[in-house]
Amino acid sequence: MISVVTDVLRRRILDVVTYPLVVIALGVRLWTDGVGDLNTGLISGLVSGVGLAVILVPGALRGRMGWGDVKLMGGVGAVMGFPAVMAAAAFISLAGAFQAVVTIIWKGEVWDTLSAVLRRWAVRARLLSAEAAPAAPRHIPYGVAIALGTFWAMWWQQTNSS
Repeated sequence: MISVVTDVLRRRILDVVTYPLVVIALGVRLWTDGVGDLNTGLISGLVSGVGLAVILVPGALRGRMGWGDVKLMGGVGAVMGFPAVMAAAAFISLAGAFQAVVTIIWKGEVWDTLSAVLRRWAVRARLLSAEAAPAAPRHIPYGVAIALGTFWAMWWQQTNSS
């Protein structure tokens, strides 16, 4: 929840939150389940945390997402473990898509967004030059989607395990 607040207010997900999250999650996994395997313990947390973070690296490298989002997703993976991390990734993606649509509609940027998409396609199809006026970057605090999707996955896991 700290990351949601800092992402919304300051566009930052702090390392002082994400690094301890990863260390504590992996420590708890090691303490409760030992080294484990893909489904339990330390290995499950490591594989899930690294895997979930790696999915977002291309977005961070292209500047479409911050590195704080990547590290927070790594923390989510370390906490959730495998296979629950798969549900978390799906629910986070759905929450992020919903958040983006609501934000674009709320800010009245539907036509601006559609024209930017068309412009990008036209550049790729070589109908426009790459120097065509790029759209202004928008900030959608993905920390909100990460939190909502993670809680959704935890709820889903709890209701489907009984």
